[in-house]
Amino acid sequence: MIDGGHTFPNPPQLAWMVAPLTVLPFGPAYAVWSVLGLASVVVAWAIAAPFSGLARVALLLTAIAIWPVHYSLILGQPTPEIIALAAATWWFLERDRVALAGIALALATGLKPQDVVLVPVALLLTGRWRAVVWWAGGCAVLGVIFFASLGVQGVVDFWNTTAVVESFPGHKIMTLASVFGPGLPAYALEGGSAALALFGAWRHRSRLKLVMALGLLGSVTSAVHAHESDYCVVLIAAWLVLATPTSAAARLWLLPGVLAVQTMAIGWPLPTLLWEIVWLVLLVAERPLREAENRNAERQVRAGDQAGFQPEHTSEGAIQRPGGGEVEV
Repeated sequence: MIDGGHTFPNPPQLAWMVAPLTVLPFGPAYAVWSVLGLASVVVAWAIAAPFSGLARVALLLTAIAIWPVHYSLILGQPTPEIIALAAATWWFLERDRVALAGIALALATGLKPQDVVLVPVALLLTGRWRAVVWWAGGCAVLGVIFFASLGVQGVVDFWNTTAVVESFPGHKIMTLASVFGPGLPAYALEGGSAALALFGAWRHRSRLKLVMALGLLGSVTSAVHAHESDYCVVLIAAWLVLATPTSAAARLWLLPGVLAVQTMAIGWPLPTLLWEIVWLVLLVAERPLREAENRNAERQVRAGDQAGFQPEHTSEGAIQRPGGGEVEV
């Protein structure tokens, strides 16, 4: 450990993944790891992205262009692998392969727990307890392996390192604490964001895509430790929202989100933090918003029908047909 800003607080799983690359010089090892990260983004896109043709390709190009993915690849973060595992979790759940879903989610948890922390809670609240059992079992197995590899002193050192890391302000720059300051106000807002996301998941419990999206979005919104790279998980949430019928407001709000996450590159966390809170509210309120939009569309159709057929006397015993011509009456 060097200091609170430069250390290795990750669980051992990441070290095991990187260890085979230590046989290579730094440059080639960095290149291989970067290619693996980029490939993971492509895998996540192939699994979870909606649409077809150019629209689907545009989603991939947008994903590669946004700052959280760049940041992850530059610094060798494991978030690309996490979003691939999150996408796989959804894909397995969609096909009722709960064991594989739970194992994929456990592997993602073992890499960066804060990025997916609310997903198993959301699944449990929505009745998908079998997947949660497999997730818990997978985490338990990883925990036993972690403990066996680190030993008692290693676990103590890991805990102490984590405590030092959490005391470093730089690790809270992409959390609500960066706006409201550390302490009770930030904790209250983060806890409220988590509760709101879980309420939304329960409210939309029959819609797996929204359950997963809210679990992922809620994880980063309520995080007490977050960096730019952690916002890669919002990609999966966005793709799942686009893949299911949702309100126009929830979909259109993704457009300013693309711009908001780019401001991270110049050290502006506020646009992203505000954007994610608004999107969380829109997703939770998705059903009444979509119903209101449907009612408005129906009113417009009825108004159009009434305006399109106005009887006009063109001659005795005839009216004007809306499409042209006359009808004898």
